[in-house]
Formats: sequence, C-alpha cells, structure tokens
Amino acid sequence: MDRERKDKRNNRFTTKMQKKLVVLYLCVLLAFTGLGARLILINRDNGEQYEKQVLSQQQYSSRTIPYKRGEFNIDITEIEGFDDLHHARGILQEAQKRAAEVFCAEESHFLVNGSTVGILSAVLGCTERGNRILIARNCHKSVYNGVYLNGLTPVYVYPEYIAEMGFNGEIRTYEVEQALDLNPDIKAVIITSPTYDGVVSDIRRIADLVHRRNIPLILDEAHGAHFGFHPYFPENGNMLGADIVIQSLHKTLPALTQTAVLH
Repeated sequence: MDRERKDKRNNRFTTKMQKKLVVLYLCVLLAFTGLGARLILINRDNGEQYEKQVLSQQQYSSRTIPYKRGEFNIDITEIEGFDDLHHARGILQEAQKRAAEVFCAEESHFLVNGSTVGILSAVLGCTERGNRILIARNCHKSVYNGVYLNGLTPVYVYPEYIAEMGFNGEIRTYEVEQALDLNPDIKAVIITSPTYDGVVSDIRRIADLVHRRNIPLILDEAHGAHFGFHPYFPENGNMLGADIVIQSLHKTLPALTQTAVLH
C-alpha cells in the first residue's frame, strides 16, 4: 500500500517537472526569437544609416575634406578621394610634396610605423644580399634587423665616449674615412645623428667622404626632425648632403605616435 502511494507521488512529481520544463523551454525559445528579431532590425537600420553615410561622402573631393563625418567615425581608406599611402596620387601626394619643400628634400614619404620601417627600407634598398655595410655601433636595433634580413656583413665605426657625461659622443670623420679605406667594398654607410642624448656628428664632412666613393649615406635622424626650423638648431641631414634621411616626427614635432617620414 505504501509503495503504491509512493509511486503515485513520484508520478505526480515527474508530471509537474515535465510541465515546468516545457514552459521554461517555451520561454527561452520565445526570448531568443525576440532577441533575434531585434538584432535583425538593429542591423538593418544601422546598415541603412551606414550606407547613407558612405554614399554621402562620395561627393567629397580631395580638397574639401571635412573634419567630422556625422556622429561616428568610420574607416575612410577605401573611399574615393582619400588616396593610398602606398601609391599616393591625390591628397597624400600633395602633402608629401609639401613636406619635401619644408624639409628641403627631393622627395618625402610618410611612414606609419615610426623610423624603424624607414630604416629597414633604406638598408634593404641600398644594398644587395651579402653586401658589406658601414654602420655606427650605436645605431638603433632596426639597423641590425636590416643587416640580418639582407644577410649583410657589418663593419663598425665606434663613437667616442664622453666619460664625464657617461654617454657616447659623435662619430669621428677620420674613423669613417679609415673604415672606408680599409673596406673598399662597402656599399652603404648608416649613422645616427643626433643621438638620443642629442649628440650631433659632422654630417657634411661624412657625406663628402662617402660620396667620394660613390656610395649612399643613410642618416637616422629620428631625434632631429626639428633641425633646420630655427637658427638655434643645426641644419637637417637633407641640407647637409645625406642621401636618405629618416625622421620621427612624433619625437620632437607635434605628431601622432609612430608618425615618421623618409626623405
């Protein structure tokens, strides 16, 4: 008798649980259905708004770019009239020509990964695999990366050491000349001036020594983008005869982080 009562009680409990589970399942299903419908509507509305925003921008030319575009920012790199940094033909080309005039260069090219990408480009562009290159021992590590990437053989010229100040001084011209005489197969020279500590080498004389051997002088002028803008500062590498000059605008001029230029 007790067993029959227990079985009936269990059956009632099982039936109730099944009903509750069915109701819970229907509620969850209804909730997900409503959420899906809501997402579809949001996506459709935002898509229409985005399409209107993009289409409205097509009428802008390279000379009439507003500072703001609606209430939200969007990626404009694929929109007609905003040019291509890797093959500049419009507003970027115009800006680069203006930069060349300002920095007294023949050509200027904007960089977006700091001076590092410019140094890599310069080292790889001025040498062939396996060449010998003369580099200042206090160069940035990107120079060594370029040497490694192109399988170059480095010849080092060491800066003087200023003991009382505790940092490296300039690259002495007579040591550059000596290294070039001892290694006539050197294909390029790269030095850093100014250094992080503000030490400047005699770029004009070094450029003259290098050009006598018909090879290029690459100048890492990352910390000297402000040079040449006031009589108080030295002339920049373009004025002094360097063949390729790389500058980090964000270090000493008002520019966003990693903004650089290759002259």
